[in-house]
Amino acid sequence: MNKKHRAKPVIKAGDFDGNLRAFMAKYKAYPSLTRQLDHFVGPFNAEVINCIVLWKLSRFVDLPAPLLAELDGVRQLEVGQHAQAAELATDLQRVKGVQLAMASTFLRFANPEVFQIIDRHAYRAVYGTDLSKALKAHRTVGAKTQLYFTYLDALRQLCTEKHLPFRDADRILFEFDKQENPPLKETP
Repeated sequence: MNKKHRAKPVIKAGDFDGNLRAFMAKYKAYPSLTRQLDHFVGPFNAEVINCIVLWKLSRFVDLPAPLLAELDGVRQLEVGQHAQAAELATDLQRVKGVQLAMASTFLRFANPEVFQIIDRHAYRAVYGTDLSKALKAHRTVGAKTQLYFTYLDALRQLCTEKHLPFRDADRILFEFDKQENPPLKETP
């Protein structure tokens, strides 16, 4: 076995001779949220529990205030104006923990008449191909944003042809694909 790829032996904390407390200085998981949760004294509710779950699963996203304001602004967009949010869609994908599917989810909940979620099932229902292959071909966030807006145009066309309400298209196609097509392969 190549030395470079040799597995490092496991050291149990009880056998470690160094200062274990020194590792606390290296702990950097969501510093702001961790601080809030560490000092939380209020009653537990669904919002708090969801924050804890997202923290534990490393799925918490901390959007900066300017992006939150821009997200509020897309509520004013009308059908056909989705391209006006291209910069926002790109900026959202630059936030740690946000990829195209999550960025599209934020946009969809802000304005479902203009934006829909792009995910593996809905994409395959529209194009008959795997989204992961398309994402590999569109490596930059700008290219992924363009892929998303092209998808929205195709989705709107499909909704017109099939007389589907655009605001429900992602959910309809998600279920359609799961029920009518073979299971998707797990992504690594």
